[in-house]
Amino acid sequence: MKSTTVQVNAILLSVLVLSGIPASSHAGTTVPGHSGSRVDRDGNGIPDVGVVVNGHFDSLYAYDDFGDYYYDVGDGRILGTVASVDELDQGTLTECTYVNNYRGTFQNTPYMDSGWIQNHVNCTGFDDNGTYNYTIVHNTDPRYTGDPAFAIWGSWEYHTYTESKSGNLARPANHTGN
Repeated sequence: MKSTTVQVNAILLSVLVLSGIPASSHAGTTVPGHSGSRVDRDGNGIPDVGVVVNGHFDSLYAYDDFGDYYYDVGDGRILGTVASVDELDQGTLTECTYVNNYRGTFQNTPYMDSGWIQNHVNCTGFDDNGTYNYTIVHNTDPRYTGDPAFAIWGSWEYHTYTESKSGNLARPANHTGN
């Protein structure tokens, strides 16, 4: 499960940042990790056209070897098959903390239209004791290469995807150590 779980959940978090759509409904759409009238003058919960938004939020994803999971997205949404980490099997518990940062525009739609997303993930427990860091960039970012090997969502690609003890998996040519 290990790095695949981490990557899938990190991608899910990025999609939540990109979309800003609450899991429960589309009413009251907000951008995770950001609020304020100075970027949302029409009050729809989404930054207005031309407004560049900096965002930050922390998340927790915890799971056990029996398939149950708890996901605190970090913006008030809780997803999962259990209501708390305490309900997971403590003998097979793995917890991953996510630090999510982003900068970009939403153009008054619920989708991030430009910019970058950076996630730092630290997992501890039964199934995984690794650290993962990645940056996803839009084609408007000068770091974007257009290489299909790094593509993630059409006009977005991995700039870096590092895994503890493995280095930069997205661009091994830029790896700085052994």
